[in-house]
Amino acid sequence: MNRWGSAMVGFAGLSRPQELVGDMRLEEVYTAAERLRSGYGRTLQHWAGRLAGKYAVLRLLGVSPTAEHLGQAEVLPRPTANCAKTAVCHTGHPPAVRLGGALRAAAGPDRQIRLSLSHTDGKVLAVAVASARLPEDENEA
Repeated sequence: MNRWGSAMVGFAGLSRPQELVGDMRLEEVYTAAERLRSGYGRTLQHWAGRLAGKYAVLRLLGVSPTAEHLGQAEVLPRPTANCAKTAVCHTGHPPAVRLGGALRAAAGPDRQIRLSLSHTDGKVLAVAVASARLPEDENEA
């Protein structure tokens, strides 16, 4: 496994999530939770951010970017201690990565993947970093 992976996804000029993934099916690339979260009043920027995060994770793990592998890297916001789950959060939620299938094994049991996303008006940059697990990671699968 690499120490870090990065990816950039452009979405300027696109109008639908399907355009981001080309010939791949949205249902394979994005989990049900991601599709729900991205589709609920969100812009194409949110879809692109999740996709960039997935690509960065796959590069970190040294895994080919197939629809199956992309679908095994779930990118969703992680509520922080500053934000109650029932309250509006004004500080934002950092992205969290949950791995499934072969990707979980590729990451190893003692490693956690941290993800950072940066958006512009037409592109998203994602950086994934492997680190040791921290105490706050104990509640994650």
